Amino acid sequence: MGQPKHFAIATAIVIAIIVYGSLYPFAFRPMADGIEPALRALWESRAARPGRITLLANILLYMPLGFCAIRAMGHWGGAAGRIVLITLFGVLLSGSIELIQYFDEGRVTDAPDLYENTLGTLLGAVGGSLFNPRVRWPAISRVAAARVPVLLLAAVIGYRLFPYVPTLDLHKYWSAIKPVVLNPDPGYYDLFRYTAMWLGIGALIEAIVGNGPAWLFFALFIGGMLAGKIMIVGTTLNAGEIAGAGAGVAVWIVLGWRPALRIRVIALCFCAYVVAERLEPFAFAAIPGPFVWIPFRGFMSGDLAIDVMAFLQKFFFYGSLIWLLVQTGWRMWSAIFFTALILFITSEAERFLPGRSAEITDALMAMVIGTIFVLIGIQDDPRHREFTAD
Repeated sequence: MGQPKHFAIATAIVIAIIVYGSLYPFAFRPMADGIEPALRALWESRAARPGRITLLANILLYMPLGFCAIRAMGHWGGAAGRIVLITLFGVLLSGSIELIQYFDEGRVTDAPDLYENTLGTLLGAVGGSLFNPRVRWPAISRVAAARVPVLLLAAVIGYRLFPYVPTLDLHKYWSAIKPVVLNPDPGYYDLFRYTAMWLGIGALIEAIVGNGPAWLFFALFIGGMLAGKIMIVGTTLNAGEIAGAGAGVAVWIVLGWRPALRIRVIALCFCAYVVAERLEPFAFAAIPGPFVWIPFRGFMSGDLAIDVMAFLQKFFFYGSLIWLLVQTGWRMWSAIFFTALILFITSEAERFLPGRSAEITDALMAMVIGTIFVLIGIQDDPRHREFTAD
């Protein structure tokens, strides 16, 4: 898996997602004066200053394009030439979409979006070129081989430490740990869900660094995440997060002598965690709400910062569940369809939860995430088990 042709298909999927997300709801008005007004709007916005959240969202949107596209090119030409070509393609795609958005109701043609999308494409292309299992640096080669666990860890860091702005304000540090001091009892549900989350993270770390040093990197990762939540603006700790980390390490140590059993326990706990997160607080109404069949409609109409965090969280949840099921011995497509089925069923149940939006989006996300995993390959390192789309 992970051959150039597979990355080419993954690139096409990424482009389709970008186009869909950028032009929804496709309410176009006539081009009465041609393309000139759109070009003028793009040029006049060239000096606009983007918001930090918009900047991050636009970069993240195009990074997968650069990553997949440069891997789709294989070893054609030199690395620098491939990066330049892919970046130019990102400029062309983003520029075309910005011009089309001028005629799309509810959308805005904005030059900073073009800059940010270009930067995202460039960063993704550089990352795809560097994080290659065939590079000569053993550490990078190993990380690149475990590309799916790395992506999932990046997602959990992305949504747990958003908005990534550290501070030296001691008052903020106290505010971050005050909930733990004032309410040290984590509660059974918080203890369970954070334990499951940390165990899933531990399994991802082990897939990257190997069984031997996994416990050390696991502990360091936990410490770094907790310290990050203290230092990052707008984030706080709670007792469940800390207690769950301790419980996760304890379970990891107790089941260390049976790795096969441990991964099955983690997969089971994580599956229950995903279901519980979607149905919590379990206060069902008698009359159901509507079910939305338009994919990603909630993402298109929500707050951008919340949407970014929600996407990263869902990517971690659904991608990790698929990956964990595969690690226990499930066939890849069986894991994908099972995850999508669980999400569809819980989405239907969300119709009875007040304040929730029941959509097809989550089940479709699982299918897309799983398909991309199939295309890019779960593991390239021959020392690890290969999982293919059988």
